[in-house]
Amino acid sequence: MKRLVSAILLLVAGAVFWGCSSSNDNSPLFDPVTGKHSDNWIESHWLEFRKNNNQCVQCHGSFTVSAQSGGISGVSCFSANIGAQICHTDGPAGHPVGWGAASQHGRSGAMAAPAVSAGFAYCSRCHGSLYNNGAARSCLSCHTRAPHPDAPWHGTTASGTNHVFTDPGNAPECAKCHLNGTNSALQPTTPAPAGTPPGCFNSTLCHGTDVSHPAGWSDPNSPNFHGPTAKAASSPSGGFGYCQRCHGTNYQGVGAAVSCFSASVGAFTCHNGGQPAVTPHSPAPWHGTHTHTNTDTTNAIFCAACHTNGANSTRQPATPAAPGTPAGCFNNTLCHANDVSPPHPVGGLYLPASQHGADAINKNNNGKGLNTCQPCHATPSTGANPRFNVPRGATLTAGCETCHTALTAHPTPWLVGRGTTQGATNQLRHSALASLATAGTAVTNYCTLCHGANLDGAGGVAPSCVSGTTRLNIAGVGAVCHFNAVAVKDVSTGLFNIQTGCVSCHGNPPVGTSYPNRDFQHGEHQFLNVSCATCHSGAGYATALHANGTANVVLSATFQAKSGGVASYNATTGACSNVSCHGGQVTPPWPTGVINVSTDCLLCHAYGTTQYNSPSSGPLTHHGLFTTTCTECHDTTKLAVNHFTNLQTTAMEGPASGTISDALNYDPATRTCLFTCHIGNQVHDRSMVWQ
Repeated sequence: MKRLVSAILLLVAGAVFWGCSSSNDNSPLFDPVTGKHSDNWIESHWLEFRKNNNQCVQCHGSFTVSAQSGGISGVSCFSANIGAQICHTDGPAGHPVGWGAASQHGRSGAMAAPAVSAGFAYCSRCHGSLYNNGAARSCLSCHTRAPHPDAPWHGTTASGTNHVFTDPGNAPECAKCHLNGTNSALQPTTPAPAGTPPGCFNSTLCHGTDVSHPAGWSDPNSPNFHGPTAKAASSPSGGFGYCQRCHGTNYQGVGAAVSCFSASVGAFTCHNGGQPAVTPHSPAPWHGTHTHTNTDTTNAIFCAACHTNGANSTRQPATPAAPGTPAGCFNNTLCHANDVSPPHPVGGLYLPASQHGADAINKNNNGKGLNTCQPCHATPSTGANPRFNVPRGATLTAGCETCHTALTAHPTPWLVGRGTTQGATNQLRHSALASLATAGTAVTNYCTLCHGANLDGAGGVAPSCVSGTTRLNIAGVGAVCHFNAVAVKDVSTGLFNIQTGCVSCHGNPPVGTSYPNRDFQHGEHQFLNVSCATCHSGAGYATALHANGTANVVLSATFQAKSGGVASYNATTGACSNVSCHGGQVTPPWPTGVINVSTDCLLCHAYGTTQYNSPSSGPLTHHGLFTTTCTECHDTTKLAVNHFTNLQTTAMEGPASGTISDALNYDPATRTCLFTCHIGNQVHDRSMVWQ
């Protein structure tokens, strides 16, 4: 009996082995000697299962009911794993629980490195080589256009997944649709040579070898700095949307791409001076060398992620835009209203000094001024010590300093005929501020920005306006600044009162040896009735002849001589002529000439002329014939009291008799003298009356 049972079992076993090892197309591959599948069976068994899933039942039991699975092999189709191999706990007819989530079948499944149960090729086993032609459900039933989220697949879908997380090992599967950039907005500049194995960054698909950033991408001093690219018009190669492709919709970094909120990258600090950043751009107010004002407006939709209705900003639109209004830079949807567009013409139309220069000093009293230029053109955008070098467009690559000297926003030294701006000799002067109706406000709001709150340079980036003899360090420009305060602050209003006198630059009187404080003969002409306008009429502060590099001498008509030609100055000889105070005579040269007022009387008082100061009154014996030495009768000490008072009039300054020497015993009542002459001891008695 035992032999019979053994024979029957042997026949059954033989039948089983025969069934598993025969050439029957519906039987699994099975080694009849070892009783095992081939070594690579775990990688390929799915192919046999798809041919005829019932053939597995003989050894593994049910593949639809977990409790009936396992069979004589003891290996269930519902196993969680076989060694390191992850299996299908829900059976071969379905994926694990939660597989429908993008993080499972996408990030952890299809996008993962190709393996026994991961990678796009793994999916194709059941879903077909095109992912819509397999035994399993078509991937396009959910993804509609491709076996992944719709283009551009940069975190733009609800799941937030991004193709940059896809392992490069999946490139051969990607090549089925994207060889040489097919079905993509991005194609390699130079396609890879024929036969090149598909790769993510070898120009066989969408990206070339230059997909990584160029050298200097993190260096703010490099021409390859990433800022201009991020702020460029939104396109496949520029704009904040372009950055999102690798850095994520929230710029926190995706895959190999770093976070835009990093403290540093290599040797360079990022968006918060070496500390973890709170923005994916330069810190607020973002009005510096790196400024948001030159960000292309097509980036508004990306700015809206953080700044809708002025969120995370110190500036909000007074009236928020209507719901549904597309994000824009100047339509009340973000921070700015529609009144923030440039308050002046753009481009070359505004470059002439007559345009932007007039507005910078508020020449037309239209509410503009250098402080209104500051928010868009300077850093900092508000407050003291701005530097107007913020790049604006293709023309002002260094901001206002593209044309103006570094650290200035005006011509240097801002004097007519001194220095150049835009290659032309300066034709403007800063003294023009004094002629404005808003002069005090202009100095208060503009000059103090750089020259210090009191114009003394304290705390400012610009020098003191009162520098004495300190010469400006500008090649080819011989100029110094003011000697005395050009403007005085009114403590009650906080505004400056312009001092329009000449002494702020020239000294009172000029006492130096270099322009504009050259002495020459200024000290000898310092009289109460003689002002700068006496010799520089119409050439004073804020006039066309002022500070033009030439000492313009225009003699006042008040000092016109009684006879002769028009009062004038000869720049060649340095002499004046036809001026009343010099008796109409040609004067000694201005730079070097000397008159001794105690002995050189005749250089101004010519006898026998009709000039106002000619000594022609009285008997000839007294003036001219009696003596030719004025000081024999006139005491220079007494003369000095009134000699140069009221020079602007034609009348004698005080009675002439008041200057007669006491030794002559002059009697004003009888107009006579009493003295003995040195020559022949002749007596000058009272009978000789001065007429």
